[in-house]
This record gives sequence, structure tokens and C-alpha cells, in this order.
Amino acid sequence: MEKRDRENREQKLLAYLRKEMTESEEKRLGEEVLRDEEYAQRLERLLLGEEQGTDSGKEGADTLSEEKQRAILRRGKWRMRLSNSAFTMGLTFFAGVALFVGNGWFGSLMHDDLYRVAKDMVNFTQPGVSVGSSGSQVGLLYGNIRMELRERVGSEDKNAGSFESTNILWKNSAQPKWTNGIREQKLFFRYPSQSKPTQEELTNLQLPAWTTMEKLPEGTVSQLAISFEHFLSYEEYYKLISRYVNSDTHETVWFAVDTGQELTGRGAEEGVRLLGAGDVWGFAERELSYGNAPIQVNGEGQRRAATYLSEMKYLSEQERLSNEIGFSLVSRGKPHITERYQYMQEKGVRIYGAVLTGPTKELLKLKQEKSITAAFLGKIDWWNWDRPAASGTHYSW
Repeated sequence: MEKRDRENREQKLLAYLRKEMTESEEKRLGEEVLRDEEYAQRLERLLLGEEQGTDSGKEGADTLSEEKQRAILRRGKWRMRLSNSAFTMGLTFFAGVALFVGNGWFGSLMHDDLYRVAKDMVNFTQPGVSVGSSGSQVGLLYGNIRMELRERVGSEDKNAGSFESTNILWKNSAQPKWTNGIREQKLFFRYPSQSKPTQEELTNLQLPAWTTMEKLPEGTVSQLAISFEHFLSYEEYYKLISRYVNSDTHETVWFAVDTGQELTGRGAEEGVRLLGAGDVWGFAERELSYGNAPIQVNGEGQRRAATYLSEMKYLSEQERLSNEIGFSLVSRGKPHITERYQYMQEKGVRIYGAVLTGPTKELLKLKQEKSITAAFLGKIDWWNWDRPAASGTHYSW
């Protein structure tokens, strides 16, 4: 049945081209052509002599008026243009979808490394500073992470600014933005030396802090950076300070550790041993991830050291990213991650200083410890050691 219909339609087209139709038959054929796109395309091909019936097509074309021929050809051209436009738009759409999906997927992979490296670099190079809440825009073409910076004074975390890291394709950059555009450098450490410090040196590096703390009122809390004349393990550190303060009256928020780079580069020739943010290297124990198993408070020093070294190894494996993120955080531009990691693998994690916070008069008791070679007082605040039952913070971003 279908075959017979096709043959009838074909005969009609050939009859039309040979001018064998009456006027009414031509009119009915024209209506059929307008309704059926495939029928119209068949007539067009016959007119142009592209298929069987070529000779008849040419003869028919000769008998058709010039206006009808132009109309049929014009219709064919527009159909081709629309077809090309639809193909181009479809291709552009699918390319956009692929780019969007690829941008998000690769961007999410980069985001994890970018966030982890940025958090570690802040933790390891900025005494007393930790990373708080963060917001991010993920993408391969463009990505941005903005992290809040905090300093613990007493039992409260004070806003210290923010740290922004940005990636454009594979190029990364980062910059700290301190509150009010500046960061006061108050926490310094004295790196242990082979020669014993003179009494005059000890007085200059300790007396201002102890004197100020003696004059501060009872209802205050403070930050205090202390240094020791020799290297200590984690357990040795807590055993030493527990002679004067207990865990209820202080918190150690950051450790300065020996990485083998402290006396190289800037100031080494002059024998400069005081190290501040950008020169000193260390870690905040509560900022490290110890996995799913809980860790003992002020204990398990070997596990803490292993976790710290594991994170240093990760940074050394991400050397390019670590260098780009760390450029704005270290004084000499390059953080020398691999060299520090290899040194600590050989020597172990050796502590020579710490940042503590707590009630001022409690921290003042450390003045009695003879092995402390330097003491620097950081930020001071009114009493906040007794934590309230509820509190919170709202931010504008």
C-alpha cells in the first residue's frame, strides 16, 4: 500500500514537471507539497536534476516560470541555513555543557589540594594563628578560597583577618589580609645555640614581658611566646611546664620546631637568632588531623609528631603549589618544604619554643623556669577564661 502511494506521488510530481496536470490538479499538488516536507524536498531534487527523473526535471524546469524556480531554490537555501544554524547552536550548547562539567570536576580536585596546602602553610608559618571558617568558588578556569584567620587569646578566638588563595587555570597565588591592613609582630623565638646566653642577653629577652605581666591586673588573659635553651620532645615540654601551670590554667596553641633552616639566609651572618612569623616554623597541634581515633589530651607525642611529618610530606609532594601559596607567608619567598621535611625525618620533631595563652598571672609563674631564654608578650584581653554557656559570632560575608 505504501509503495503504491509513493509511486502515485512520484507520478504526480513527474506529471507536474511535464506540465500534464490541469490547473486544479496543480493546485491540489501545491497544497500537498506545503503540508509534506519530504514531498517538497523530492520535488526540489527533481527540479535540480539530482535524482532519477533528471531529464524530466530539466524539461519541467524549462516549463516552470522563473519566479517559481527562484522560490523553490530560495526555500532550499533557507532550509540549509537553518540546518547549519541548528547544528552550530547544538554544538555550542554541548561544548558549553562539557566545559561547565569539566570546569567543576577539575576545579573540585584542585580545590581540595588548594585548601589543604593553604591551611597547612598558615598553620606552619604563623605563630598563634589558625584557620577558621571558609568560603570558596570552585573552578579550573578560575577558583577562589577565602579563609578566616584567628588568634586565640585566653579562651576566645579573635579575628585576625583573612587569607585568600586564587587559581587561574594552573597558576596559583595567595595573600593574607590582616585586620586593618597590618599585623603586629609581637611573638618571637630565640633559636637554641651551642654557646650559653649571657645574663645580659637573657635579661633583654625576658624582662620586658615579665615586668608587663606583673603590672597587668588579675582579670586579664594574655598570649606568651617562650623559648628554651635546648630542644625538647613533646612529652618533655609538657613535663617541664606542668611544674608551674596545669592544663586548666593555660593552653599551648603553637609549637616552634627545629627544621634546619632557621640559621640560613637572612641574618645568619650576623648571628640573628630571634625568629618571628615568616622565619620560624612549627605547628598548632589542634589544627592537625589525627584520623577517626581520638587522641589523648597533652599526650601521644609520637603520634602527633608522625601526623605533623605526614603533613610535611604531603606539602613536599605538592611542592609547586606549596611554593606559590607560601610565597606571601615566608620571609625569604621560598619555604624549602622538602629540605625541612628531610631534616626532621632524620632529627625528629624537636621543640624549642611555644605560644601559650591563659590567665596572665598563671603564665607569669613560668618566670621561675631557668631554661627559658626568651619571653615575648603578645595580645592581652580582659578575662574570658571562664567560658559562657552560649556565645557566637556573625560575619558580613
